Amino acid sequence: MTGERPAGGPSGGLLEHLGELCAAGLEYLQARLALAGIEAKEALIHFGIILGLFAGAVAVMVFGYLFLCIAITVLVAQLLHISPGWVILALAVLHFLIAAVAVTAAVLKLKTSVFSATLAELKKDQQWLSHTSRQS
Repeated sequence: MTGERPAGGPSGGLLEHLGELCAAGLEYLQARLALAGIEAKEALIHFGIILGLFAGAVAVMVFGYLFLCIAITVLVAQLLHISPGWVILALAVLHFLIAAVAVTAAVLKLKTSVFSATLAELKKDQQWLSHTSRQS
């Protein structure tokens, strides 16, 4: 046998079949990865557009909030017949108080444990492994 197979006849052995199967599997995987790469680029553009729209909306909301604060300042100053400077000061103090509460809440959230159940399970696994290794 020279390793050539007759035309239309049975192919080589098991190793040749496995090689062809692996080659076909790799071609399939390569095609799927190429498709995933194309879709990943499209998804990146899609989410970039969404992020840009959200950034624009946040910018517009910030300006709207500033104009609202200015309007409230002017209206309250006119209503109470006081200088707008005092209303601006009160509004600034109110904002600093809200910011302080938000920062305090964030610091308290940072102190809470995350992944506590996972860490407890890992500790149990570690104890079990050290217990079984001592018995061996």
